[in-house]
Amino acid sequence: MATFPNWNGHNALRRRLIQIGFLGVFVLLPCFDLFRFDFGAGRLHFFGREIWLDEWALLWLALMLAMWLIGALSLLFGRVYCAYACPQMVFTELAHDLDALGKRLTRGLDRKLRERVARAISLTLLGVLAVLASVVFLGYFAPLGEVFGRLARLDVGLWLGLVGATTALVTFLDFAFVRERFCRSACPYGLLQGLLEDGRSLHVAFDESTGPCIECKACVRVCPMEIDIRQGAFQIECTRCGTCIDACSHVLGKLKPARPSLLAFRLPGMSLRSLDAKRVLVAFATLGFAVAFGLALMRRDLLAFQLSPVYTEAAAAPTVAESRFLLRAANRGNDPVALSVRPEGLPHEAEVLGLEDPTVPAGTERRFELVVRVPIAEVSSTVTPFTWIVEGGGEEQRFAAALLAHRKRDAT
Repeated sequence: MATFPNWNGHNALRRRLIQIGFLGVFVLLPCFDLFRFDFGAGRLHFFGREIWLDEWALLWLALMLAMWLIGALSLLFGRVYCAYACPQMVFTELAHDLDALGKRLTRGLDRKLRERVARAISLTLLGVLAVLASVVFLGYFAPLGEVFGRLARLDVGLWLGLVGATTALVTFLDFAFVRERFCRSACPYGLLQGLLEDGRSLHVAFDESTGPCIECKACVRVCPMEIDIRQGAFQIECTRCGTCIDACSHVLGKLKPARPSLLAFRLPGMSLRSLDAKRVLVAFATLGFAVAFGLALMRRDLLAFQLSPVYTEAAAAPTVAESRFLLRAANRGNDPVALSVRPEGLPHEAEVLGLEDPTVPAGTERRFELVVRVPIAEVSSTVTPFTWIVEGGGEEQRFAAALLAHRKRDAT
């Protein structure tokens, strides 16, 4: 592990393994098409389910659940997400690994030449990593097989070419030059997490009960956020990465006699006696939104209908009363559905047109222009109320409607 210094130490190794797990999730979700936004079709693909973007209740519940999860995690663990799961930090640490690899591969070169060659190797590998990250990112908006196929044929087009190139360029500049600077100064999510934590959140405690600090400042040198943890456990920049703990353990472990680290994780907020109104509120709200979202997802209507009148000046023939309607049928399930419609409250002579092909394929929305006609002699009023009954897939929905009879005025 000497080649990669960011892997040295108990906390560092644990953090990097967790980062690899989250990186695997980031890559595997589009590989298996488990999470994808399809803005062209207005769909969110979520673990085999298609959530239509017009299902505002579901989307709102999902956003609220995510917000409360962020609050709960930040209240308990502070900015721990930044160090262990945030793509910015995960790829930043990979960039440091590539820097270390470049230095490892150029050990036999002259010092000045070594710095330039190692940097060139690092930038080249970072460029490859940025392109791969861009391709995976595109997989969240288009099937990954389609993305690879179009890249192989050089058929990128404006959308794929512009978005992909821009993403790759921004990612490369971020990996090569920005890195932790963004986390320290510009990340709004990190600021939010820092505001939510309190004295009972996970923190790195500085304790000199086993002996005084020897002022080696190893903890300061290794801190990716460039803070001195001895100046306070709840500095908003601290991500609880544990690098300072490993550095202190390494230095004090070499003393004669060896001493334990003066830095250690503390989490007083996990005991039942530490529960307060804020933690109870956050726990119940998060659990409530999780249950509501799960129930809404399980009970969502797989077949949705919308019916609206289409106003016309007159019927096709003066001997009939006629009204037109637009029926929108959205099939959110995995199987095609055949529809049937019938008017209730009209004479038996009523004729319904527009549903010659009643099938709605899976995952699609179809529009039908329904026309209901009744001989004008069978209606006694210019406006006859009735009810449309739309059935399909075991679902039935009723819509109030009206039949219009356009009668000519008698000449005087």
